[in-house]
Amino acid sequence: MVSILLFAACGERQTETFVPDDPAAFYSFYPLEIGKFTEYRVDSIVYDFAVGGSTMRDSSLTYVREVLADTLRDNTGALQYSIERFERNDPSAAWDLKAIWTCALNNIGAIRTENNQRFLKLIFPLDRRSAWDGNLYIDTNQEIEIAGERMRPFQNWFYEVDSIDVSANVGTFTFDSTLLVTEVNETNAIERRLSRVRYARNIGLVWREQWILDSQYCNQTPPPADCNTKPWTEKAERGYILRQTLIGFN
Repeated sequence: MVSILLFAACGERQTETFVPDDPAAFYSFYPLEIGKFTEYRVDSIVYDFAVGGSTMRDSSLTYVREVLADTLRDNTGALQYSIERFERNDPSAAWDLKAIWTCALNNIGAIRTENNQRFLKLIFPLDRRSAWDGNLYIDTNQEIEIAGERMRPFQNWFYEVDSIDVSANVGTFTFDSTLLVTEVNETNAIERRLSRVRYARNIGLVWREQWILDSQYCNQTPPPADCNTKPWTEKAERGYILRQTLIGFN
């Protein structure tokens, strides 16, 4: 069973029911239809250790195209959609198929599987104060290799709806109805974890930002005077910052 936590106390999270225009309105933030595609610009900075103890920062730009290509049944008989994920580094280059992922809708919510990692991206029904464990299907202690370094990016994630059914500008587009979800926003002396996503009605994901960063800067003895004020963009030693923005869809 999925644990969905809603709090009602002074100064804490409170349930505020979102009443949809029709019963299917929740699902329109995660539309599934064969032939549907979305295209994104993905800007990223990868941090890694460099010779001499310094930090190397490698910036890159990638274009991504995701296509709902087919349907299939999982081992329980549940319907899934296959996602063909294409990439290219130049908008004039041919698309290169990089991976095939899956997604699905069920009575719990919206599920997306990437690289064999199964995430509960949304729960249904939604309200303006919904909160849930979106990583309940994965081992949150697992290590992922990022630029040759082993990191644990999935600890302490807890998904929360920030806003629902609000207009937003994303890139060159303006959407009348969007849903903003914070999947994690945690900081300690050695880790920065941030993941936020925005969905638009009848389109799906339109924007994403992630900060998966580690640093030993504050672990010095004594800690530097600017330990708590130095920006993570400067003190990060490994990990990445990623921004994904919608540039095309059908």
